[in-house]
Amino acid sequence: MTTANLRPLTACVPACILLAVLAPVLAGLIGAVLPATGWFPPLGGQRLSVVPLTAFLAEPGLARSVLLSIFTALTATALSYLLAMGLLAVLVGTGAAGRLVRLISPLLSVPHITIAVGFLFLLQPSGWLTRLISPWATGWDRPPLLNLVPDEAGWALIIGMVAKEVPFLLLMGLSAASQIDARRLLDEARLLGRGPLAAWALVVQPQLGRRLVLPVMIVLVFSVSVVDMALVLAPLTPAPLAVRILAWFRDPDLSFQFIAAVGALAQIGLAGLCCLVWAAAAHIWARAVRSVCARGWRLSVPYRMARAGHALLLAASVLPCLLAALGLASSLIWAFADIWRFPDALPTRWGLRGWALGGDGLVRAAVTSASLGLSAAAVSVLAALLWLETTTTARRTEGLMYLPLLIPQIAFLFGLQILLIWLGMDGRLVTLLWVHVVFVFPYVLLSLGPSWRRFDVRFADVAATLGAGPFARFWRVKLPILLIPLLTAFAVGFAVSQALYLPTIFASNGRVATLTTEAVTLAAGAGRQTLGAASALQMALPLMVFLGADFISRLRFRRFSWFRV
Repeated sequence: MTTANLRPLTACVPACILLAVLAPVLAGLIGAVLPATGWFPPLGGQRLSVVPLTAFLAEPGLARSVLLSIFTALTATALSYLLAMGLLAVLVGTGAAGRLVRLISPLLSVPHITIAVGFLFLLQPSGWLTRLISPWATGWDRPPLLNLVPDEAGWALIIGMVAKEVPFLLLMGLSAASQIDARRLLDEARLLGRGPLAAWALVVQPQLGRRLVLPVMIVLVFSVSVVDMALVLAPLTPAPLAVRILAWFRDPDLSFQFIAAVGALAQIGLAGLCCLVWAAAAHIWARAVRSVCARGWRLSVPYRMARAGHALLLAASVLPCLLAALGLASSLIWAFADIWRFPDALPTRWGLRGWALGGDGLVRAAVTSASLGLSAAAVSVLAALLWLETTTTARRTEGLMYLPLLIPQIAFLFGLQILLIWLGMDGRLVTLLWVHVVFVFPYVLLSLGPSWRRFDVRFADVAATLGAGPFARFWRVKLPILLIPLLTAFAVGFAVSQALYLPTIFASNGRVATLTTEAVTLAAGAGRQTLGAASALQMALPLMVFLGADFISRLRFRRFSWFRV
């Protein structure tokens, strides 16, 4: 088949991928809007009505739920952004940046619920942190009566989200800093008499901020609608709005489905409001920076004060990640603890009691998670390759691919689930795989796209002069050179699939259990040993995939070690 014969086929590929990603989102939004108006015959709603809206507004504690969602989302996103910017300001251009990224990168592969469980094991009154300082420093020989996790203001949830999002924004920031040559900008600003932090805040950060709009908005929308972490770390009386929507949806009384539909639309409005607040704050900051530059202020500080500021910034940025690492270590200890009484710092008897109690349920959940994650990552990588190879001139539509990440999951998954039940497609593995791909594909595209588009076409041109056809150039030249970003995108896709909670709950209608859904269930009241075993499996699966990807790339790349991608 010639290139001319393939042209109509390649023209259809982007449209098919776009339809496969956006159709569930649009169908889900329609499925949420109709019940919110009162008209939805499958649920018994026969006419348009404002009753769902009035019932939603009459729910007790609604205002506090909304304010709690806004406060935790904006605070967590702002802290994550500021700490990531602080780390970048201190580390860009130094060798320490690479070492720190390697240290905190494992936090990226761990699901959100695993981080939340780790914080629970670490910070609750009988947690590992209290055990480490008791009784020699506190005098406590019993767990103190303190309301630490979850707390009423949601600070535990905020710290948990910061620990998870700082590594993500840091990696995105490093990639963006390489695009604007931040090192050269810093040197030029210092030549004009500005200090290191002032040079970063006034010269580099404004340019970096424009390139980080999409990652920050993804973090903000996720934070305002997070459910799995909130079920563990946020207060439940009342809970954040997204948690209450899930509770209304699960209520056996069908009238609550209409209230949940109104709540889903309110969640979209809440996400939009948070984005507007963020955009307004960014606009004010930009005007302040322009004003400072126009007045010629240097904002220089004494050398010792600057060094102290660097140390303080570094400590504040690393602290949430350090707490998360201690929490994960605590989960691992609980996974192999048979007897661990308070206030002992370590178990008095080690064993596999938690694994025995989890039994076949954990094994089945692990097998399902692994097979689902591998399948979703493979399909997403294949779709990303097709998209990147066929959309060299159609990149304007690529922004639509990130729509599933910019709309709160609970908002359209609720409607999608109703639609799947109506069509008789809920609970099927194929449906679950499709919904996972909808969320995995944007991350794979975000990871693979920049490397793929920077490919030096001269390698393919040389192969063409030697008689290689289009397929041979792709298979024997391009793929081997881009093997590392390809395997990295696959591992990222697997990790994203492991972390999906709401998509699994809604698409499977509760019939398919993964490690994430099991961990949320176990966190509600199971033994710590079993919960620790589930968390250990959640850490192990993505780690194995990342190590496997690294092993394959090292093994394969020995033949192409002269290439630098």
